[in-house]
Amino acid sequence: MNSEIDDEDVFYGNKKKARKEAEAQPEKKTAYGEPVYQPRYNEQAAPARAEPEPVGVTPEQESNIDEEITQARHEKHQAAELHDITKLRQQAAKHSADAAKFYKKYRAEEAAMVKYTENSNKARRTAEKYLQKSKEATAKANDKQTDLEYLQDRKAERARIKIAKLHAKSAKMKSKSSSYLAKAAKLSQKAAAKREKAKTLLEKSKMHEAESISLTKRADRLSKA
Repeated sequence: MNSEIDDEDVFYGNKKKARKEAEAQPEKKTAYGEPVYQPRYNEQAAPARAEPEPVGVTPEQESNIDEEITQARHEKHQAAELHDITKLRQQAAKHSADAAKFYKKYRAEEAAMVKYTENSNKARRTAEKYLQKSKEATAKANDKQTDLEYLQDRKAERARIKIAKLHAKSAKMKSKSSSYLAKAAKLSQKAAAKREKAKTLLEKSKMHEAESISLTKRADRLSKA
């Protein structure tokens, strides 16, 4: 025959006597007549376990702890110094990289300045050549103008045409000379601007280089300390 088994049957071990004695206990009440909670038989608290006795610390253990604290502080101080040194070297490397970057730009601007200067000089020399041709044409025209009064009508007519052509040539050469002089002046202005920019970049490069050297020296002093 099968019968249902609940938790109380398991706890009491199917002992009806123990169960009846637990349930037959009189109900306790407070001074105000309210029932006091009583744990059931199966809810009785287990006996308290004895706490382990505290283990004392020996002087040797205290000394070891103090040494470990001192060692940890020393290592922390060394780690902080190493961090400061590496940070200084990192900043020095950054300034060194910036110095190299500005120096590269300085050289590029200086190359452009030299190019503009050379082209300006070339244009100025070309202008001088055209100016010299203009002067020569003018001198020839003046010579022919002087000889014009000694020529006969037909020769004088051809001489006047020649003189006019020489003056035209002189004016043309002088115009080209002026154009090349203007070009030379423009190129000189560009060269001056490039020179100024190049010197500014060189100054920045040297400033970063000086800062890099200063930071490197500080890092070396800390590493030797």
